[in-house]
Amino acid sequence: MNDYPLIKFVLLFICGLILQSILSILLIPLVISFSGSLLLIFLLYFISRRKETFFNLLLISISVVLYGMIHFSIYKNVRVTFPFELPVNKNALIFGTITDINLIREDKVVFQIETDSVRLNKKTAAGSINLVCSVKDSRKNLEKFYSSILIGNRLAVKGTLSRPRNQRNPGEFDYESALAENGIHGLIYVYKTGDVSILPGESSVLKNIPFELRKSIDGLITKYHNNSTTALLRGLLLADRSMIDYDIRTEFINSGVVHVLAVSGLHVGFVVLIFVVLFKRFNPYVRYGFTILGLLLFMVITNYPTSVVRATIMALVMIASPLTGRNYNSINSLSFAALIILLLNPSDLFSPGFQLSFSAVLSIVLLYPPIASRIAKMKIKSSALRYILLFCAVSFAAQIGTLPFTLFYFHKLSVIALIANFIVIPMIGMIVGLGIFTIFTGSILSILGMISGSANELLSFILFSIVRFFGNENYSFIFIRQFSLYDSLIFYGIVTVIFLFRNYLVSLKSRIIAVVLSILIMSIGFTLDNRELLKENILSVYLIDIGQGDAILIKFPNGKTALIDGGDATETFDNGSRVIIPLLEHLGINKIDYGFITHADADHYRGYISLIKNNRIWQICIPVPNFSEPGDIEIEDVIKTHRVPVKYFGKSMMPVGNVRLYILNDTLCHEFKNLSMNDKSGVFKLVYGKTSFLFTGDAGIKAENFYIGNYGGFLKSDVLKVGHHGSKTSTGEKFLDAVKPDYALISAGVMNKFRHPSPEIIQQLNNREIEIYRTDLSGGILFQSDGYQIKNINWKKE
Repeated sequence: MNDYPLIKFVLLFICGLILQSILSILLIPLVISFSGSLLLIFLLYFISRRKETFFNLLLISISVVLYGMIHFSIYKNVRVTFPFELPVNKNALIFGTITDINLIREDKVVFQIETDSVRLNKKTAAGSINLVCSVKDSRKNLEKFYSSILIGNRLAVKGTLSRPRNQRNPGEFDYESALAENGIHGLIYVYKTGDVSILPGESSVLKNIPFELRKSIDGLITKYHNNSTTALLRGLLLADRSMIDYDIRTEFINSGVVHVLAVSGLHVGFVVLIFVVLFKRFNPYVRYGFTILGLLLFMVITNYPTSVVRATIMALVMIASPLTGRNYNSINSLSFAALIILLLNPSDLFSPGFQLSFSAVLSIVLLYPPIASRIAKMKIKSSALRYILLFCAVSFAAQIGTLPFTLFYFHKLSVIALIANFIVIPMIGMIVGLGIFTIFTGSILSILGMISGSANELLSFILFSIVRFFGNENYSFIFIRQFSLYDSLIFYGIVTVIFLFRNYLVSLKSRIIAVVLSILIMSIGFTLDNRELLKENILSVYLIDIGQGDAILIKFPNGKTALIDGGDATETFDNGSRVIIPLLEHLGINKIDYGFITHADADHYRGYISLIKNNRIWQICIPVPNFSEPGDIEIEDVIKTHRVPVKYFGKSMMPVGNVRLYILNDTLCHEFKNLSMNDKSGVFKLVYGKTSFLFTGDAGIKAENFYIGNYGGFLKSDVLKVGHHGSKTSTGEKFLDAVKPDYALISAGVMNKFRHPSPEIIQQLNNREIEIYRTDLSGGILFQSDGYQIKNINWKKE
């Protein structure tokens, strides 16, 4: 560590940032403590006349930590909150200034705006806040609008002002918190470009230079490539991954190569290589000067992502070292890069980009040399084999360093990453190089741009095919449900011990013992802080928040699972793949034992399609199909195509361990046959010990009267899933008097267009002092029963 003085300072500085993020100590006591420590250092120095006494070093360390705490207090991003009472405010009128513009997407233009005022219902509701504005329209109108706006323009915007989606279900990404950490208060959606007016005023010329440059490069990328290749090159060259398909991104994660989609040191290396080759005949000062300008330009056009800033600073230090007569040291340059970034924005320390970038490089710097030394001692004659082993060593070192962060953010341990990276990284290099070539040549001569663009489309197609093969979820990764900071400390602790004592592990026996002990410690240590949300020997009923629709997950005391409905799936958002499957993975549920679809309305069955296609359902129970209904036809085709065992609703009782599940639909009754599709919804009653739950799908009052007449007092239940999302066409007073629930569950979208739940239904429930739980207000809702009593569980605090 004596050779790396800067890393000591940076590590202590980082400790200060972390401590202050946890403790949030007031600034004044920190400043007083920091001033006192500096005064003591000064006094001790003059008393002892020695710089490196123990107390001096201790006080210096404390001072650096305190400075880190002060710096975090002063410069951290201010977390903001949505300042309006209603989560959705239609017909909002805002006036403000554009502060940033994203690259145009296929169906929308997105920019940030700092408001002067916000008017709701013709009344001023807020002053200066920051919003992300999303404008949708036809492609022609969007392109015209996109070409007319600039950073610094003052605008008047009419649209729907919304609160960002927070964590609605366990394991979900909290979009609201992510925006709030960056000072964004909310979102505004505009559905035609005519609702945005540019007001008189000057735009910022300086701020628009990078934006116009990015726009021009993006225009050339789009001109010469198809949509999939354009989306990839945008991510690789402009650090904009917004157009990359969700499924493709998932396949990159599964195969352990998602890091190549982020602009990083690999791309900075290409820039250095290009400029060194272009100017190799010039004297070093000219060559290095142009290279530095190229690096700074690349950092600007990529919009300053942390990985690029880190790689650029390290490259600049590397270039400057021979010019200043100093030796380059990768650890010191990495420390310097971290210090610069954190001085500019201490909150970057807690961003995935910073963590993954720095942990990867640090791990390569520390672990690659000893591994490469071992390979050199093997005296391999084949240069190709030696190259393969060295490449794998770099990839292995990077994966070791980033593994805790990868598991924490993605919960997937790729078992195929080494092989995938060996093939994918060189291909990414070729695609990046060819992409840069296309931009330069295409700007001069279109035919050259078309030829090289077509070649890159072929390369991209091959890349996506390879990643799709490696990213197959059947064999590409092991899902790690729970990985915490505590687990990360155990992992890094073990790696550090092995690294420090590696010279003592000379025999095969000692290495085997070290590996076995490491695996044993990790396998035990990683489970110590695990918490099971859906506990064993308990009946858990979880109302999934899937917006406007129904999806209810049940875990029985014997571990079996059921899912009643699966929400909707549209072209833009599939609740099955985007909400339910991630939830199942988070909860450790591989497949649903009993699938139930109450009826073939889109908001109840379409999410099931991706569940069936992804082999997540053992068997399924649905109503007798009506082949004049498109929904019935679609779900029947999917079930038959994927050969899922199917049963049709009929009056019956199904025991699941010591829980009884009653299907109340009497399909043989003439009166039942004459009901509408909604009224024929599957109606189920769960009985566990002295507790019970009643689920009614979209059954209306006519169906409720049928069930009252046929079941009477048997309908009485502790918990009622209110019919048809709280519509006034369901949950009649007679039905409530028959069920007599203590709790009512309502599944509805936030401020949905149907205005569910109906105020009349809410009033009826309140009149009977029934506790109401709503997904539109609370997100997902969890109830658990031990057979004697039912409890509502706050899963966010579990």
